[in-house]
This record gives sequence, C-alpha cells and structure tokens, in this order.
Amino acid sequence: MRVLFYVFILVIIAAIQAQLISVHVIFRHGARAPVLNVTSEEAKSYFYRGLGQLTDEGIEQSKLIGKVLKDRYVNSFVDSRMLPTQLLFRSSPVERCLMTIQTVGSTMFPNATPPVQTMPRPDDFLLVPKLDCSFQIDEWALFFNLTEEERDKARKNPWFISDKALRKATSKSVTLQEKSEENLPALILEKEAGLAVPAWFNEEAYKESLHVFYSALSVMASVGEYKSSKGIRIKAGLLLDKIFNDIQEKIRCHEKKSVNRISCDQKKLQIFSSHDLLILPLLEALGIREDVLGKELPPEFLSAIVIETMLVDNVPFVKIFYRGNPREITLRDVTGLVRNCPPKQPFCPADLFTSCCGEFITADPKSECYEEPSTQSPNEWAMTPISWILFGISIVLILILIVMSYFVIRYKNRSVVTIKKVCLEN
Repeated sequence: MRVLFYVFILVIIAAIQAQLISVHVIFRHGARAPVLNVTSEEAKSYFYRGLGQLTDEGIEQSKLIGKVLKDRYVNSFVDSRMLPTQLLFRSSPVERCLMTIQTVGSTMFPNATPPVQTMPRPDDFLLVPKLDCSFQIDEWALFFNLTEEERDKARKNPWFISDKALRKATSKSVTLQEKSEENLPALILEKEAGLAVPAWFNEEAYKESLHVFYSALSVMASVGEYKSSKGIRIKAGLLLDKIFNDIQEKIRCHEKKSVNRISCDQKKLQIFSSHDLLILPLLEALGIREDVLGKELPPEFLSAIVIETMLVDNVPFVKIFYRGNPREITLRDVTGLVRNCPPKQPFCPADLFTSCCGEFITADPKSECYEEPSTQSPNEWAMTPISWILFGISIVLILILIVMSYFVIRYKNRSVVTIKKVCLEN
C-alpha cells in the first residue's frame, strides 16, 4: 500500500514537471585590475596584464561559474557536443568581458569552445552602456548644479561626473572625509586581492569605500539617488527587449505542436558578458536591486542574473535567479521579488514577467540617446511631411485660382466689348 502511495506521488510530480525551454544568463566580467592606476609597485606586479585587464583570480572565477552553468544546463538542456545553433554567447567588446565569456564557454564545453559574438564598442547598445547621451548632461547638470564649463567637461569625459559623485559621497563619510584625493577604486581592488594597503584603509574604511564607490557608479548607471527611467532604458532597455521577445518567441514555438522541435531549440541558451554599469540598471528595472545587492552597494565580479523560461503542465512560467558572490556555486531564487511577479510564489507567469518593465524597454536606444535637440523657438511651426504636402496643395490651388481669375476677367472684358459693339450697331 505504501509503495502504491509513493508511486502515486511520483506520477503527480512527473505530470507537473517543468519543461525548460529557454535560459538567459547575464553576468559581469571577472575580477580585473584597476582601470586608471595602481597605488604600489606590489600592485603593479600583481596586475601584470595591465590596467583594466582580467586577473588570474578573474579567470578562476570565470571557470567556477562555467562549472555552475555546465552542471545545470549541459546534457540536461543543451547538447554536450556544443551545437552552435542551440547557443548564443554574446560579449561586450572590452577584453575583460571577452576573456570572461571565453573562459566560461571553454569550461562548459571542453571539447569545443562556443563562438563568441561581439561588435565595436560605439555600435554596441546591447551590452555597452552609453554615457554620452545628450539628455544625460542635462540630468547631471540638475543633480550637481553644473556650470557651463563643467557641462563641457562632462561632454568630453563623462567620467568627470562619476568623480564628482565620488567626491560628494566621500565628503559625507565620517571615515573617508579626509581621503577624497585617494585612489579609492584601486585600494578596494588591491585589498580584495590581499595586497598591502595603507594602514588607514582598514576594514571599516574598506566597507565605507564600497558605499562611496557605489555612488560613483550609480550616477553613471542612472540608479539609486540618481535614478532616471530614460537613463536605465538607454543602458538596459535593448537587452530587456531582446530577452522578452526571445521568451515570447520560444513560447509561441512550443505552442505550435506541428513545428519541428529543432526550430524551437534555436539559441535556447543565451549567455551575455558585460559590466557593472549594465547589471545595476538591469536589476533596477526588474525591481530587485536593493533586495539582491543591499542598500547602496555595487555588484560583485561575476554577479549573474539567470532567467529560466519553462512550461509547467503546458503553461509558460519564468523563474529568476541571482548569483551575487563570485565564489558561490548555488543560485538564489528571487522570482517572487521581481517587479510584476506574484510575491512568495515559486513561478512567475511568463506574460506578467514580459510585461513588467515597459518604461525601461526600448528597441532603438541609439535614436533616444543621440536625439537631435530642437533649435526652433516654441512659437515656430515645424514643417512635417504632412505640412509640406498641404503647403504644395495650397500652392497648386492658388495657381488654379489665378488662372481661373484671368479667364473670368478676360471673358468679362470680351463680353463688355461685344455689348458696346451691339449697342453701336443699333
């Protein structure tokens, strides 16, 4: 009897077992060297690949998340022989991102590394957050009360604004108030790497510097106290648009029973390698930034967002996971925290998830970023295509009226002459 009971339970579980149909993984690159400078010869020797480049630790972190993804998806979801048709590996063109995703790919598929797609930095609106949009200068001017000279500096070098935010946050910090001239971003990385740092940069100063560094990032990412829906849309909106469209396409494909199964397997596992300036606005758009990062903290190296789409009893659902620490081998289920998803539920209906973030989605961030400012005064009338058509029709009608008037006048004059002639003859 007990055996029959367990068989019955297993039958029920099998009946409602989820069928995974697509996976999207977005992660920040692995540990890197400071971007601008280091503070010691020891640090210069440790970061031997150069400024901004992936470190040996970053490579090991990439291997670990590659193993996590391999255990979770290879064989059980995608073919272990590495079929390029099933995969999309897409990276920012920055070398540390390319090295990260290449290491992840070779770990997941040791016999054949997946091809990685990328594109030039100025053209990549999917994974390279744009910082030179005209509207952002106006927003920063309001945040920091910029002078015209400072606006010009921000146009030439947007990171000038990040430095202002860093100094502003440092001035409010009790621990770091006198250290505004120190290279805090480099000290953070050097301490995390176990290198020697100044005595004043103790654990308390390190923790405080993370909050200060977050302020420098948040203004560039358009989140937190510098939140801007348009800024988030420019940075993360195209990726969100792609993910939502991919999910909807996969669901439609599986709903069509007659469709060849192979077509539904196209690009069903997509992995993206990018930057903290993409992870931050993406988390903000999904409504989970503070839940997964904590208050005013930046994302760690190889923090990852994982979105799984599945059919549960032929009904499409989504699960969202977050991996916050580069040493973690488990994924944290944050489905119930995501904007528009039912709280404390194991699954989020796919239609609710894909409609969660309308104000942050765009299919054309380039035109929104580089829109031409209007040079006409509010009282001037803009000539649209319809305006030109109406203008042309008006000209034609005026010409017709002139011609008709000419013939009317001419006919009238001839009539008067004829009448006079008749009167004279009589």
